[in-house]
This record gives sequence, C-alpha cells and structure tokens, in this order.
Amino acid sequence: MVESPKSNRIKFSVPLVRDLTHSIDPITLDTPMLDILALFQGNVDLSALPVMDHNHSYFGIISRRNYLNLMSRAYARELYARKNLDSLLASRLDIFKAPLVAYAEDRIDRVIVDFLNCDPAITYEALPVLADNNLVGVVKVADMMLKLSQSQGKLIKTMQQLSARLNDEVANAALLQRNLLRSARIDMPGLQGLATMITASEVGGDFYDYYAVDGRWVVMLVGDVSGHGIAAGTIVCAAKAAVNFLEAEKEKEPRKILSRLNNIIFKTAHQSLLMTMFAVCLDTSNGELRYANAGHQFAYLYRALLNRLDSLELGGLPLGKDEFTDYEQAVTEMDLGDRLFLYTDSLVEEENAAGECFGYERLEALLIKHTESDAKKLSNSLLQSLKVYTGKPRFDDDMSIFCVDYMEKTYVSGNKSTYPDAPETGNFTGVQITDAAYRANPVAISQHIVRQDLVFLAENSFSDLIPGLFAQGVRRVLLQDHAISRQLGWNVLLNQHRSRCNNDLSMYLREPEHRREFVINHSEDKDFIIGDVEAWLQEIPLPGEDRLDAVVLLLDEIIENGLYAAPRDGKGRPLYAKGSSRALDCGEELRLDISIQQGLLGISLTDNWGTLTPNVFLTRLTRHTLGEGLESGLGGGGLYLIWRMSDYLQLRVFPHQQTQVCVFLDLENPFDPDVDKSFQFLYHTEIHEACQV
Repeated sequence: MVESPKSNRIKFSVPLVRDLTHSIDPITLDTPMLDILALFQGNVDLSALPVMDHNHSYFGIISRRNYLNLMSRAYARELYARKNLDSLLASRLDIFKAPLVAYAEDRIDRVIVDFLNCDPAITYEALPVLADNNLVGVVKVADMMLKLSQSQGKLIKTMQQLSARLNDEVANAALLQRNLLRSARIDMPGLQGLATMITASEVGGDFYDYYAVDGRWVVMLVGDVSGHGIAAGTIVCAAKAAVNFLEAEKEKEPRKILSRLNNIIFKTAHQSLLMTMFAVCLDTSNGELRYANAGHQFAYLYRALLNRLDSLELGGLPLGKDEFTDYEQAVTEMDLGDRLFLYTDSLVEEENAAGECFGYERLEALLIKHTESDAKKLSNSLLQSLKVYTGKPRFDDDMSIFCVDYMEKTYVSGNKSTYPDAPETGNFTGVQITDAAYRANPVAISQHIVRQDLVFLAENSFSDLIPGLFAQGVRRVLLQDHAISRQLGWNVLLNQHRSRCNNDLSMYLREPEHRREFVINHSEDKDFIIGDVEAWLQEIPLPGEDRLDAVVLLLDEIIENGLYAAPRDGKGRPLYAKGSSRALDCGEELRLDISIQQGLLGISLTDNWGTLTPNVFLTRLTRHTLGEGLESGLGGGGLYLIWRMSDYLQLRVFPHQQTQVCVFLDLENPFDPDVDKSFQFLYHTEIHEACQV
C-alpha cells in the first residue's frame, strides 16, 4: 500500500502477482514433444507451459512463441517426433528459460519494470509464478499491464500531485514504448520507406509494425487505439506482443492477422478500449497486394504508371469490439514505382482556429504533389502543412504516417524469376531484367541478388545505361535481338553462370572447320603468332575478309593483356612493365586458341593467374562511356577496345586460378564498331563486387 500525505490522501493499491496468476497444469520432462505441440496448437490462449523435473520440482517454462518457432521447422518435427522433452536438454536448454521468475507476493508494477528491462521487445507472453519455491501457475504480461493501467487511473487525474519519481516512470514507459516499434526507416525486401509517429502525450496509442515472411512477403500494419495515454499504450504493448507471435508463425494473411489481434485485444481490454487497424501484405515477387481493415482509415495507393491515387476501400469492425470477428480481405496489384500510404485519423481530423478539419482533399492533393519526392520529404511536407493549417506547434492527438515505395521484384534463390517481357529461356535459373523495366525504374535491382545470376537484356544501344548498371554491379549484358546470340545459342549464353568450363571456346564452337592452338612461352612469341595467324586466315576462303585487320588488332590486345596485365602480386600490382621482354616463369601458362565454325570466328586466351576482377573491367568501360578515357597508371584501354571490336565478349575468372577471355566475330553479318555489344563477365566467387565509379 502506497499513500500520499494525509493532507491530500490518495489511496493507490498496486495489485500483486498472485491476483492475476493462472493455474496451469505443468508438464514434465517425460512429456512427448508432439504432445506439447498439440497443446499449443489446440489452445491459442495457452501462452506458456511450466515444466517440472524428474523430482517434481520447478525446472523452467516453455513459451508458446519459442516452442512453435522451433517445431514449425520440418526437420525439427522429424527429429523430435518420437522423443520426449528431455531430449532438448543437451542442444536447446535455452528453450526452458524465461526472462525472470515472478513470485506470488511481488507487486506487478515492479515485475513489469524488471520484465521490460530484460525483454523490451516482449518476446515472452507469460512468466512462471512461484510461492514458497513451489510452482503455482503463470501470469500473462498483458494482464499485468492492463491491471496496472486500471489501478493507476486516479493517479493520471492527479498528475501534479505525484512525485518526480512517477514522472520519471512515465517517461520510462514512453521510452519503452518507442523501443517496441520497428525502425522508422523501412528497408524490406523490395520495399523502402519511412514510418513517422508523433504522440500527443508521453505514452501514445498509435501503432505501426512490419515484418517479412520468407524474404518474399512483407506484412505492414498501422493501428490506432481509442484515446491516448498509459491505458492506450498498454493496448499497444499487447498488440506488439501478439504481432511478434504472428511473425514467428509466419502469418501473412491480413484477415487472419486482424482476427487474431481482435481476439487478443478483446480479452485484454474487455471492450474498455478499441483499436482500429489496416493490414496489408505485399508479395514482392509479383506485386500482389492483399489487405483487410478493422475500422481504420482507408489506405492510399499511388499508381505511378497511371499517375492516379486510389483509395483501398474496405470496411470492418474495430479490434476488441466482439470476441470473434471475421474480416473481409481484398486483392489488388502494385507495380514497380507504386507507393503505399497508411496513416491515422488525426492527420485529417486536426482542426484550425475555425474548427475546420484538415480533411481528405488537402491530404490527397499533397500526396499527388509529392509523387516524385521520397518518403522523408513527403512526411515532412505533410506535417509542416498541417502545422501551418492548424496554427499550432503541437497536435491534439497521436499521429502516424507510414509510406513505402515498391522498388523491386524480389528473387528467391533457386526459383525462376523474370522481369516483364523477358524472352523464354528454357531452364534458366537466374534473374533477368529487361531494358524497358530498368528504364522505367533504374533503381529496381536488389542488393540481395547475386550478380553472377543476374542478366540485363538490352534492346539495342545501352551505353547511356552503363554508368548506372555498372555502379550496381551488373556484369552480364545481352542484346535481346542479335544474330550472334542466336548463333551461339540463347540458352547457352544465359546459363554460362552455371558452367565451370576451362575451355569456353570449344564449348561454343564444338565442331570447328578450322582451328589453331598456340602456347606462349615468351613475349617475343606474340609477333610471330600474329603473323602466322594472319597468313593462315588469308589462305582460308572466309566471308568478311575486311575484318582481318580487326582480328590482328584483337590478337595484339588480348596477348598483351595476358603477358603484362594478368601477372600481379598479392597486392594487385603488375609484375612486368608493358612492352618489356620477358620469358614466362616456370608454372606460368598462357594459351591461345582460334576456331572458325559456320562463319563465326572465336579467339580465346587462357592464363593461370585469375587476377582480373569485375570492378576493374566495369570501371574501365564506364570511364570510356563517360568520356573520361584512361586513368594514369591503371591502363584498361585494351579491355574497352576488345569489347568494341568484337561481336560478343566473354570473360570467365576463377580468382587466383584462371582467366579466360573469349571474343567472337560474326563474319557473315555487317559489323559496326559504334554499336554496343553483348558481354558477360563470369566471376566464380561467393563475394559480390559492385563497381564504384
């Protein structure tokens, strides 16, 4: 019992843990694992199970979330299908732990403070309760929070009479509530955005949350408890705890999410408080958007291609109104570049001096005005416009703004995923991005996609895109409609990332009509080999004889790179000056192959250094595209020239083992050196390297 001075006596009785304890039959370490799973699945209100050891003494507690998170995995169910609970003692002793143990005579306010210090994210729903070292049951965290807020009702009305300690506790409660929220900066698979929340008092009643399921679906929630202050904050905490469980269970259907939250809030608040909520789930692989509504303001969807703002109109009862409520669910689509906007009612209900609401028309006008702005600029503009309209520096109610942009389609490793209008590619297992899709949204390439598996499908000229593509590490670019692509084989080109061939030339040209091979042992061999090849080609009746000069130039550049650019020390510095006379070291290999088949001429140079990196190659091409030319001391002009003079260029590097440079010339079709050419840089390593221009 805590009382104020007699002159202004205020009675304030803090409930004890025993007042809220639920008696639950404990389980023992002999209990089968699947029986425990059945207990949790059969009773959604069962938050935790106390565990007794073989001596019938308290051993620990198993929370619903931790256990379902473990047993939701197929391998776990198979592993523990015929085992008892004690099988977890060796490998998962943590499954029995709780943040703390509550004692029956403890005050719930002190228990809550200790609990939130141990578990600020409220990942546990209940705590074990002991009395005289004997287990008497469990106490739910949500019950303690609600009971405490009810018992403090008198204190809220007499805040000025409270001590500085209580003010500190309220401030701590506000801090704890803010810590429960996800990051304001939203960076989820396929989505980027910002959540902004402003509370009218220390503890607010607004709520937002989001989580991803299997790296593909993103669930987003925005809610608002009736009123604000400590009581509303208690409901927010209960909602957050429930969402944590839903996330662990990988629930992604909005209607099911709202039904579960409705049941929990009904049992927590007993209809004393209600909560509205809008729930959405975006399938970021194809843009399907599912949504459901529990009495909340309709969300807005800006469709970039149509330059249109749509309202997602769907109704439903607020959470906590009835114990069992089924919610309707609707489906629409989002395209890349579209924006989803959710908010709480105070944004449109704040009034000016004349008592007029800000209203939906002003909100919609601002959303249209800032379609090109990022989420932060939009949020700042909305709040500033609202302050100017109301003429007040602070708002009368809590306010939340939740804005996300659909930036990219996600890619899950092992699944075929294509961008719009990509050509049919048989058994291709990577990711394709078309020229049109990228130009519509130049930042649509996920950082999570392995660049080895990514192919950019260009329509014609793509030089203007090179700086942006290369800055994002794109190193495979194929022209969609090009004769040499058909000759080499479209599927063969696309699936090069799956090959680890040490002779790409023979893989492409399997039945050459003419073939030569040279092993280079000394730098002086270069001139001899080039002269020999030139004489050999003059003797063969080939189409496109005018390209003989290009062959000679390519041979010179390719051999130069193998002799002087490839040999490097551990710090990446060249071992030999360009043009110097040198013999190849013992163990150093340099092989030149030339094949001709059905009008295709292929040149391949293979070394055993493996020092060329995507960053070097992409940077060289980028600098030339930007008109910056060579950088003193780095060279790289040969790589750009080789790309320009060939019809298709392929580089395959096994780091510190081997580099293969293959160029192909189509002798039967006209050649234009100013036309952009297909190329692929295959870099066989787990390290993702992006170009820094």
